[in-house]
Amino acid sequence: MRVSSASAAAVAGLLLASAAPATGQAAGSVEIGVYGQVTRVQPEQARFETTTPLSLGLRGRVNLNRLVGVEMEAPTGMVDGAGDPPRRRYNQLVARGTYTVRLSDFSGLLLGAGVARSDYEVTYNFGASGLVGVRTVISGRYALRSDLTFNYLPTSGAREFGVRTGVQRVIGPFDGPTTRDRARGNRTVQEPGSIEAGVFAQQWRLHPVWNLENGRAAGVRVGTFLTSRSALEVEATYGRQGVRNDGQRSSTGFLMRGADSYRVTTFAMRYAHNLPIGSRYAVLAGIGPSRSSYEYIDAWGLSGVAGARLALTRDLHLRGDVVTNFVRSEQVFDVGVRIGVSTVLRLGRS
Repeated sequence: MRVSSASAAAVAGLLLASAAPATGQAAGSVEIGVYGQVTRVQPEQARFETTTPLSLGLRGRVNLNRLVGVEMEAPTGMVDGAGDPPRRRYNQLVARGTYTVRLSDFSGLLLGAGVARSDYEVTYNFGASGLVGVRTVISGRYALRSDLTFNYLPTSGAREFGVRTGVQRVIGPFDGPTTRDRARGNRTVQEPGSIEAGVFAQQWRLHPVWNLENGRAAGVRVGTFLTSRSALEVEATYGRQGVRNDGQRSSTGFLMRGADSYRVTTFAMRYAHNLPIGSRYAVLAGIGPSRSSYEYIDAWGLSGVAGARLALTRDLHLRGDVVTNFVRSEQVFDVGVRIGVSTVLRLGRS
């Protein structure tokens, strides 16, 4: 009996899939999960009377190959504090990379490191984050994950020890039209799981409600491609802006002096889609949540971007964008224009 090449390829694919460890995930696949967390916060600089706050968290993860992944998580809970109001939210925001050590066909040990930010009385609490966890397949694309975490935040001197467990689901991989795009010779398309890292300079046009001048900012961006055209990206910007109107108050009611300047930072996570044009160009658009800091307040919102990229080489791109951030608490828009460069790293499907 003769077997067609297509049938043979299908059988070989099934055998490889069954032989692959269940703890490893294909490049470009996404994991989305929820978890409960208990955190031990030390020392008193955090100004919490609740020393072990309970939090509920969301996690999103992109697998770069079967062993390496990048993830972002955001737990939130309520605490009793020493300031006003006495009952407030305690938020964390963490981005990290992880490496999986295979324990069996259905479980793996995760080792991770990254950066963290937590909300205390002292703002801008940035620091380092470490993680040790175990991921165990429950059934099909569902897995149970339990972690131990440690965050050190030098601004306040706080240390956070976390214990959590939760369930997550694998989606994808989304292979996309890589073969077709490559055949056309466009250099902006990428293999799923590829990383793009870049820096940019930005000019802000801030809404007058903040009573801050328009000005320059610098930013970094890291993204990973889910398909040859679509990507998830995270970015952060930082700038110092002077006071627009001396002696007048901002939206917070704070009296602002002309000799002062204030930090303006933004964090955004977006889904972005690229549309290739010709052999070296692409236009793009993206949208996602953002968190901005002005003067002494933090605000959630929505961030949208539209831009274009030019492939200088296959691995080096020039990118220009217009970004618009909607700040929900004040119902206002901030607009920025930026230009920057980025490089692409391919970890493959190993």
